[in-house]
Amino acid sequence: MEVIKQWLSTIDINRLLTIFDIQIAIGVFVFFIIFRNAFTKLIIMFYYKLIKKKKNHKESSMYGIFNVFFVLLGLYLAVRILYKNAQIVYFANKTFEVILIYCVTRGISSQLVVDSLLMKKLFKGQENAINQLICNLLKILLWIVFLFIIINLLGFDLSGFGGLVTGLGIVSAVAALAAQDMVKSILSGLVILTDKPFTIGDWIEVGDYEGTVIDITFRSVRLKSYNNAIVTIPNSTITQTYVSNWNKLTSRRFDCTLGLSLNTPTEKVRKVIKEIRTTLKNHKDVISDTVTVCLNDITTGSINIKIFLYMSETNYGLSLMVRQDIYCSLLYLMEKEDIELVSYPTQTVYLNGKDEEKTEQ
Repeated sequence: MEVIKQWLSTIDINRLLTIFDIQIAIGVFVFFIIFRNAFTKLIIMFYYKLIKKKKNHKESSMYGIFNVFFVLLGLYLAVRILYKNAQIVYFANKTFEVILIYCVTRGISSQLVVDSLLMKKLFKGQENAINQLICNLLKILLWIVFLFIIINLLGFDLSGFGGLVTGLGIVSAVAALAAQDMVKSILSGLVILTDKPFTIGDWIEVGDYEGTVIDITFRSVRLKSYNNAIVTIPNSTITQTYVSNWNKLTSRRFDCTLGLSLNTPTEKVRKVIKEIRTTLKNHKDVISDTVTVCLNDITTGSINIKIFLYMSETNYGLSLMVRQDIYCSLLYLMEKEDIELVSYPTQTVYLNGKDEEKTEQ
């Protein structure tokens, strides 16, 4: 019994507690390292179940963030177990708070929440470019809030930096003036994307330029012209001028004038007008209600028949083929009725024989 008492008296309780704390701290740290993947998987799976979306947890942009967070959490708990010093504890607490706020901000701004929840519910049905812009603005706002939270958390007072803040304000004002054209183009880009006067693939005409739209950004619109040249037009220019979108056509106009010879009999003129009207109304690519065929004018050189209609074919290339078919039908009718077409001004001169003799004398 005395031997046991002597052995117990030799034991340093503080030293045993220190060794025990070290073991616990190491155990906690190792525990979080081993199970960090499992914790990360559970959190991400719970999140995807919450938003009703199926996705592999390793494909999530949050996977790496949570892995690092759980390692740092284990390190923080180990430090708290090992050290009781007030200054060390205060430093550890502040550091962990900064890490925690950073991870939360990083998680929200990683498009996991913004894109999946806000963008699909609040801005449903909008263009992808608009959603992307709003998403980027929200990310910038989140990081600004994070910066102010960290500054406040660390106890910094910005009141002593008045000169710096004023200087930054002046620089910002100068930068805003210098970038006003870019801002104007971005705002014009928003107008184009929301109003949708044209989309990618449309053939448009803007001022002196025309071509197929191949790209729409917040700064400019790119066209591929008929000679395959790429034309970049600032959005501000597009919103300040007229835009003709030929892909928005529901029909294409066709009009022409047939010049018949003055020798054409009246009955034949009436007959050919009626035949032209019937032929065009029965054409599969002609909107029959729009067909107008009438004797429009009689000049010194021809009898003019005016033809006016709308074609249902809106594609430019195919509409040319329809025009060709209409012209061939008109020529066939003229040949059938043996009517001569006059394609240039003519004039007939009649000479008096007696006057001619006098002139010759």
